[in-house]
Amino acid sequence: MHASMGHVRDLPSRTLAVDIENNFEAVYEVPKDKETVVKNLQKELNDSEDLWIATDEDREGEAIGWHLVEVLKRKKKQPVKRIAFHEITETAIREAMANPRELDASLVEAQQARRILDRLVGYTLSPFLWKKVYRGLSAGRVQSVAVRIIVDREREIQAFNAEEYWTVEAHLETDKSESFIAQLKEYEGKKCAPTNKKEAQQVLDGTTDREFSVAAIEEKELKKNPPAPFTTSTLQQEAGRKLSFSVKQTMVVAQQLYEGVSLGKGQGQSGLITYMRTDSVNLSSKALEDAARTIEKLYGREYVLSEPRKYKTKNKSAQEAHEAIRPTEMERTPESLSDVLDHQQLKLYTLIWNRTMATQMASAELKRVGADITAGAYTFRATGQTILFDGFMRVYREDRDEPEEDERSESKEADDGEKFLPPLSEGQRLKCDDIIPEQHFTKPPPRYTEASLVKKLEEEGIGRPSTYAPTISTVQQRGYITKEGKQLLPQDIAFTVTDLLAEHFSDIVDLKFTANMEQSLDNIAEGSQDRAAFLGGFYGPFQALVAKKGDEVKKEDVLKERELGIDPKTSLAVVVRTGRFGPYVQLGRLEDLTEEEKKKKVKPKSASLPDGVHKDEITLDQAMKLFDLPRELATMEGEKLIVNTGRFGPYLRLGKFTLSLPKELDPYSVTGEEAKELIKEGREKAKKAAEPLKSLGKDPETGGEIQLKDGRYGPYVSDGKTNASLGKKYGPDDITFAIAVELLEKKRKRPPRKFKKK
Repeated sequence: MHASMGHVRDLPSRTLAVDIENNFEAVYEVPKDKETVVKNLQKELNDSEDLWIATDEDREGEAIGWHLVEVLKRKKKQPVKRIAFHEITETAIREAMANPRELDASLVEAQQARRILDRLVGYTLSPFLWKKVYRGLSAGRVQSVAVRIIVDREREIQAFNAEEYWTVEAHLETDKSESFIAQLKEYEGKKCAPTNKKEAQQVLDGTTDREFSVAAIEEKELKKNPPAPFTTSTLQQEAGRKLSFSVKQTMVVAQQLYEGVSLGKGQGQSGLITYMRTDSVNLSSKALEDAARTIEKLYGREYVLSEPRKYKTKNKSAQEAHEAIRPTEMERTPESLSDVLDHQQLKLYTLIWNRTMATQMASAELKRVGADITAGAYTFRATGQTILFDGFMRVYREDRDEPEEDERSESKEADDGEKFLPPLSEGQRLKCDDIIPEQHFTKPPPRYTEASLVKKLEEEGIGRPSTYAPTISTVQQRGYITKEGKQLLPQDIAFTVTDLLAEHFSDIVDLKFTANMEQSLDNIAEGSQDRAAFLGGFYGPFQALVAKKGDEVKKEDVLKERELGIDPKTSLAVVVRTGRFGPYVQLGRLEDLTEEEKKKKVKPKSASLPDGVHKDEITLDQAMKLFDLPRELATMEGEKLIVNTGRFGPYLRLGKFTLSLPKELDPYSVTGEEAKELIKEGREKAKKAAEPLKSLGKDPETGGEIQLKDGRYGPYVSDGKTNASLGKKYGPDDITFAIAVELLEKKRKRPPRKFKKK
C-alpha cells in the first residue's frame, strides 16, 4: 500500500496545455516532485496482483485515481479495483474492500472540465490584466467573484449614511423590590422610535409622574432543535466564529484528524473523524445508534431521542452516500483524547463531537414571557426567557455572524440564555426608578469575515466547499484582500480589477453566471452534459471577447491618475496613481523631467499612501505631507537616524538596523529622542532573542547542544541545525530534556516543505 499524495499528473504551468481544436483534450505531465512517487508506486504494482484505488469519493478523488491508472503500467489482465470509504477505521475499510467498483467516468470528466475551464479563464484573462494593469495579478472563475463580493460590500459601507435613533428604557421595580428593564415600544398604539433628542424628550415629558402598570402578559413555551451535523462549509464557518480559525487552518487540522493519530498502547493509529470534504448532512445508522448509546451513558435517558433525528441536505447535488463530518467513534470523547491531540486538533475535534452529539439529543424547551407596560399614552415592552430543559444546549450552542439587518429591528431572535423577568400579573402597578434615553446611530453592514464569505459563496452556489480555502488564500496572496483581525479588507487594486472585469467581462464576475457554471459541472458529473460541448460553448465567445478588449482597452484608461493640484514650490503637478504595491502619490510626471535627468534615469519623487487613506479621498495637503519622508531625526553613533515609510509601513533605520515604528507614533512628528529610545529597546530585544532561555543538554542523535530560545514566532528548541516550535501544547516552563529531544526528532522526520515558484 502506497500513497500518491494527491495528483500524480497535472497541466504543465508554462503552457496552456489544452488542445482547443481537439475537443479540449488536456496535455498532462508528471511534475518533477512526483516522479519519485510514481516510480515507487510502479515498483509496488509490479509485485502485486491487483491495483486498488482508494482515493476520496468526489470528482477530485476520482480524477486522482484515473491519473494513476493512466500513468502506471499494468500487467495484462491486472484488474483495477476502486474502493471508497468515509472514515479511516478497520470496519469501513474492510467493507469497502468487499465491494469494489469501477472508476466513475462522469466524475473524471467533470473534474477535467473544471480544471480545463479554470486554466482557460486564468491563462486567457491573467495576461490581459498584466498588460492593462501590471504583472503578478490573476483572474479566476471563482476568485474574481469572491473579490467582487468583498468589494461590493466595501462600497456599501463607504456609501452608508448613518441615521440617528434613540432608545428609551424604563428601569422598573415590583412591590417586592424585583427590578427589571422595559423598552419603549408604542405611542397611542402605534410603533414609536424617537429619531432625535427632541422626540426622546417628549417621551420623558409624557411619562414623568405617570403610573406604570402591566397591561398585558404573553407567555409562550417553545422547543428549539439543534442545527444539522457539519458539512465542509458549516464547519469552516463555525470554526471561524467559535475558534477564530481561518478556513485554511480549519481544513489543515481537519485533514490531520481524518488521517488519524496514534492513540497509545495497543490501540494503534486511527482516523478520528469522517471525510471532511462533504456537503451531506447524512449520518449512518451505526453512527445514530452509537450516538444514542453515548448520550444516555453521559447525560441520562431524558436526553435521548425516541427515534433518530434526520436532516435533509439543501444542496440537490449533494451525494447522500457521503456522511456529514462526525467522529468515527461516538464514545471517543474529547476528554479521552486530551493527551494525544495538540491544542488546535483538540479544539476542532471538540467542536465536531459536540455538534454531532447535539444533533441526536432532545430538543431544548424554553419559556418566553413578554409584558406590555403602560405609562400614559406610551407602552413599554419587557421580555424574559427561562430554559425549562436544556436538551442539546447542554453540549452545543450555534454562533452567529454579525447581524446585517437594521439593529433597530424587533425581529431578531431572542438570546438562547436565561433572561430574568420577575412574576407579573395584569393590572399590577410598578415603581419607575428611572427613565433613560440613549442616542444611537445605525451601523453600516459588517465587512466579510472568512466565515461569512464562505456562507455567502455557498448561498450563491459559487464554487464548492473544497475550493473555498484555496480561493480565500489566493485572493490574499495576490494582494487583492488583506485581513484586519477577522475582517477581510479589499485593497485599491481589488477595486481597479473588479471594475475592469465588471465593465468588460461582466460574466466572469457575475454571481449567477458563475453559479450556473457550477451547475453545468454537476451535470457533467451526473452524465447529463457533454464536457467538450460545455467547454466549447464557453471558450469560443470568451476568447473572441478577450481579443476584442485587448485592442479596445488602454492601460492609461484603467489606471487613471488623479491630479490633486500643483506644488507651489516646484510648480509640478501632484498626482495619485496605482502601482504594483498599492496607491501612491507622485510629484511631477516623467515628461516634466529635464533631458539630463532622463539620461540619469531620475524618477519623480513618490510616496506610498498610508493605511486607511483611499486614493479617491486623499487631499493635496495630505499628499504634500507624504513627500516629507524620509526624515533625518538625529545622529546616533556617527550614523544618521532616519524615519521613512515602505511597503510594510513606517520604520526607523540606523545604519543596517531597521525597526518598525509603533502604530501609536506618527512618522511625521516622532522626535529624535523617541527614535533613539526605540532603537535601544529594539536592539536589546534582538539581543535577548538571540540568547538561549536555557540549555537542556546534548542531543543524543546529533550531539548538538539543545537550547530553548525565544524567536520571532514564539519559543522553540534548537540543536544548532534543527529548530522545532513548541506549538500550543507546551509553554517554555514545560520543556524538559526528554520533550525537547522528542520535538526535534519529530521535526527531522517531517518531510521538507515545498514552495512553488511564482
